[in-house]
Amino acid sequence: MNFNTALFLFLFLPFFLIAYFIAQPRWRPMLGILASVIFYAWGSAVNLLLIGALIVVNYGLARLFHSRFSKWILPLGLLANVGALAFFKLFTAYQYTLFFGLDRFFPARLITLLDSLTFPLGLSFISFQLISYLLDVHKGTVQPEKNFIAFAFYVLMFPKLLVGPIVRYRSIAEQLPSPAIDADQIANGIRRFLRGFAKKILIADVLGVTVDAVFGLPAFALTPVYAWLGLVGYALQIYFDFSGYTDMAIGLAMMMGFRFIENFDLPYLAQSIGDFWRRWHISLSTWFRDYVFFPLERKRIPVIGQSLNILIVFLLTGLWHGVAISFVAWGLIHGFFIVLENLFLNRWLQKTIQPIRRLYALTVILFAWLVFRSPSLEYTVDFLRALGGVVQSPVLLPFHDTSPLPFIEPSFLLAMLAGLLFAMPFGFRFQNDGQRPFAQTFISDILVIALFILAVGVMAANGFTPGIYEGF
Repeated sequence: MNFNTALFLFLFLPFFLIAYFIAQPRWRPMLGILASVIFYAWGSAVNLLLIGALIVVNYGLARLFHSRFSKWILPLGLLANVGALAFFKLFTAYQYTLFFGLDRFFPARLITLLDSLTFPLGLSFISFQLISYLLDVHKGTVQPEKNFIAFAFYVLMFPKLLVGPIVRYRSIAEQLPSPAIDADQIANGIRRFLRGFAKKILIADVLGVTVDAVFGLPAFALTPVYAWLGLVGYALQIYFDFSGYTDMAIGLAMMMGFRFIENFDLPYLAQSIGDFWRRWHISLSTWFRDYVFFPLERKRIPVIGQSLNILIVFLLTGLWHGVAISFVAWGLIHGFFIVLENLFLNRWLQKTIQPIRRLYALTVILFAWLVFRSPSLEYTVDFLRALGGVVQSPVLLPFHDTSPLPFIEPSFLLAMLAGLLFAMPFGFRFQNDGQRPFAQTFISDILVIALFILAVGVMAANGFTPGIYEGF
């Protein structure tokens, strides 16, 4: 199931919320688990068995930390969580290579079963949440959860299953056994969900049509105009797709009585790459900082230690997205520039004016997104040539190969304009649910409802478009 489907919006969500609101607080975790199981099993029933196994294993291991087997608990837990994640990352990346010739040695039914396996929904986020839980229990930061229902609710909670954010156990532990809700929090949650839905459908999905067309063409067929529109469009698409889903997740959690970590803070206004990672996918960057970088720093190798640790973190960040050269290169590009900033570049940037710092950061970010989106590094090089107009005479292909190009739809331009606007502080203030005058709140709510209705119409006309980060 997915947030941007009619089934979720008009059937699943209303019935769940009505039941959740009228239920006694102590019964809400059970309702949340039941709803999450239905949500997950709707499209991935087999993979639900894996998630259930991880819940049982991590719950049991955490309870054994103070037993005579304590020295084995953390390694076993890390092996279970990292192993499951690594297996499916590698399996989905090299599935057909792994199967080559196996039909000669294994039963056909087994090969068919393996061939049908897909990457479990939300496994990247669930694994990291469970790893952080075990590490926090091991360090004594939190006590192991004794209530199995509360623990299962934490892991399965459907708002964060699709694309996170990565919610640490300690941040919501007190609310898990008996979530409390109030009218103001529900209202703000509804506002947040509707805005996120509009961002996903009206900006990200509209931009995606032209962006996919641009990156679906060979680079030699692109003029500089189309290449730049495709690259900037993709930067906005991935931001509003991911942040739109995150807004929906945070809004749903608020309706259920929980506060999730904010995952974005105007990332395209960053003044360095280090600053970008304090603003982009905050739950992931802080996870790597606390559970990978800081432990590595405590055993830092002299001279090159910190730089090496940064590169390790960003290598793992790239691999978290998938086992592919484009993701690895994307991560290492960010790590390389953060190393340069720590060594000398930050001192130079501090002496320059703010527009230059932002231009530098945006240039690196766009280049990294190009690597991230490209099917190969060779394509990245050719695309860079197209951006610079090095290809003097682009090859004109027939319309059935380039559609909707060479036409730039007005909807694409409107979505890009809206994306640029809402990536700025004005858009951030519009999304702020703080205390505001009644008239301002009323007008804002009317606008959000109108955008939601428009987004539902666009969704019905264009069909379902999955989120970019669902595949990670």
